[in-house]
Amino acid sequence: MVAPAAQAAIRALEITAGVCHVEMRLMDGRPRLVEVNGRIAGDMIGHLVRLATGIDLPRAAADIACDRAPDLTPTRSSAAAIHLLYPHASGTVRHLDSDGIRPQWLERIHFQHRAGDQVLLPADGGTMFTACLGYLITTAPTGTLARAPAEQATRQLHIDIAPRTADERSIGRAA
Repeated sequence: MVAPAAQAAIRALEITAGVCHVEMRLMDGRPRLVEVNGRIAGDMIGHLVRLATGIDLPRAAADIACDRAPDLTPTRSSAAAIHLLYPHASGTVRHLDSDGIRPQWLERIHFQHRAGDQVLLPADGGTMFTACLGYLITTAPTGTLARAPAEQATRQLHIDIAPRTADERSIGRAA
């Protein structure tokens, strides 16, 4: 369902070579185009594609750039998902820990902040990028099965954020 929509978007833009990133949202069961980029997607998407299909997108892009035929043969047929971790409130990171959570379907946990770091949610002047505490990546036979355990793993993480004080909140508004 989404592949034909992505192909149509790329054809409409007359892109004929390279690795493209086509972002869509499913709305009422139908794909809706968000953006088309003539590059590999960010946010670990290339890694997720490799985990799910075995296809190495950076290698394919390099092969295309060097006028070589890329190897786009899938070596596996599964799914991978990324779950971004955000705090419930802006504040100072006191503790982030995965404390040995390593079920088979959990490919990776990565924290981008550490104790002492300030995290600000967008409502407090931060951005979705700077507020992100980290991410975890899960794998499974299907997308639905890859997404579901991320919620379970997230509940097992030890995330402690000291909320901003009233003084810190007023300074943020004045800035």
